[in-house]
Amino acid sequence: MWQRWMIVHKVVLQTVLPVLRRLPYRLSIRLLGIMGRLDLIVVPHQTRLYEAAVANAARRLGCAWDIRTVSRALARQTYRWRTRDLLLDGRSDRWLESLFEVSGREHLDAALARGKGVILLANHFGSHVLMTHWLFRQGYPLRWLGEKPRNVSEYLIDKFGTDGPVGQAGLFVSRKAITAEGASTIYHAARILNAGLLLKVACDVRWHDAKSVPASFLGRTEMFSTTWVTLAAMTGASVVPTFCRMDEQGTFHLEFGEPWLVPTDARRPGRANEWVEKALTVLEDRVRRFPEQSNDYFFWEPSEAQASDDPPAPMARRHQAVERALTSR
Repeated sequence: MWQRWMIVHKVVLQTVLPVLRRLPYRLSIRLLGIMGRLDLIVVPHQTRLYEAAVANAARRLGCAWDIRTVSRALARQTYRWRTRDLLLDGRSDRWLESLFEVSGREHLDAALARGKGVILLANHFGSHVLMTHWLFRQGYPLRWLGEKPRNVSEYLIDKFGTDGPVGQAGLFVSRKAITAEGASTIYHAARILNAGLLLKVACDVRWHDAKSVPASFLGRTEMFSTTWVTLAAMTGASVVPTFCRMDEQGTFHLEFGEPWLVPTDARRPGRANEWVEKALTVLEDRVRRFPEQSNDYFFWEPSEAQASDDPPAPMARRHQAVERALTSR
């Protein structure tokens, strides 16, 4: 039911966004919160769905949340979360400044000053697309490694249009990519880091292939991608954990953590696990503190691990080729 209702959200947002863009920003945020709250009232079983999702997460994490309070807060964030950065299109840089409260920027700037590139270790907590928007507005040389984001502002679409040896073109990946395309993408990402740029990579990508590792997150053990660990170990790039969340007034709280340096031997079998676990532990702490920012996580379906006697999946072959391409540099 959740997946079906996500489609309805898209249709509703497409209908109301032209109106919301003409209203004062804070009023638009308030109205989006009301829309999310109305979901629980007018959609059959929606309240039960949200409360069950929050209760299950609280049980797995051992958190004593007030289930009713958190589920209502989660619902209020739903449409805000799905709006991404669309309300910021056409706004001036000066206007945008008042919407962001930034902490730890000195960590990001110090990591960038090393000249070895920075892996901006992102996630799907809160408003990660707004993090990208802010970085571009501030003039940071940012690229994004991952699946191409949908329903984003024209401003971001324009910024994603860079090409050339260190451009964005070629960094957006598909889970259906063939082996050669996957190896080329990771090679391109390493080149961007070696040029001293920022590369945004998510640490919470669930994956099943020869290079993924098991890790505990939100009370479950699943397989997660190690791409960011491999890139950091190869290039010497600093890894800066980054988080962005929206409060009830529509202000974005953007946080840059202290940089990590991943040793070169983290590419060896079994060595990436500790780094993946470290990243997910830090992320899980934010979920515990701000559960209303977890629209994505609380509705995750458990993924099934691939049987060990199955032949390598296409994505496994792809990552094996990626590793060969990286280690041969």
